[in-house]
Amino acid sequence: MENAAAVIAGLAIAAVLIAVFVVVFRWLWNTTMPEVFGLKTLSFGQALKILLLAAILFGSHRVVQVSQEVASNGDHSVDQLR
Repeated sequence: MENAAAVIAGLAIAAVLIAVFVVVFRWLWNTTMPEVFGLKTLSFGQALKILLLAAILFGSHRVVQVSQEVASNGDHSVDQLR
């Protein structure tokens, strides 16, 4: 039961942090981009989708590469990841 509560608490904290990040991103976008570039303002869902797309396109590629290197070498040494 304690593990389930910890998982639920962790998921709730992650959801709140993601929501705060999206709200800050949306605020920055809506106060800057329409004025500077003449773009439309974003809704919460649109801001979330842009952040997810950016994470897919620009993030987490190093993690995949490192895990593939470790798997191919069979060595799980942290020193080799640096």
